[in-house]
Amino acid sequence: MPSCRNCGTDLGQSDNFCSNCATPQNDEASRRLDEYIDRRARQIGGGVGSGSSDGTLRSRLQYALGYLGVVAGLATLTDVAGVFFLLAGIFVLPPVQAAIESRLGRPIGVRPTAATTTVLFVAGAAAFAIV
Repeated sequence: MPSCRNCGTDLGQSDNFCSNCATPQNDEASRRLDEYIDRRARQIGGGVGSGSSDGTLRSRLQYALGYLGVVAGLATLTDVAGVFFLLAGIFVLPPVQAAIESRLGRPIGVRPTAATTTVLFVAGAAAFAIV
């Protein structure tokens, strides 16, 4: 009786995947799994435009900046600045961008996204400094 290449669980002769850890047990199963993952990634990441989460450096930076804005917004939420930081952080996140773009039916673009986010962050910083 064969055992799993990854976890050692006993497998049936015709098992292509481990019933315990789901590791492919032969080259054909690995190929089919890779094709399935690629197909699903294209379906999920194939948004209208730039807002799709495609793993690019731009998308990763948008997530980092978005989370930074959300954290800054939550940290200063009792101040007026928190609202601006929170809005900027939420607006720049790729899933939010994809939702806005799907509503508009067209991509927003890099410059309008950067401009809006910058204006919100600057307004938040100014409100934080003033108040």
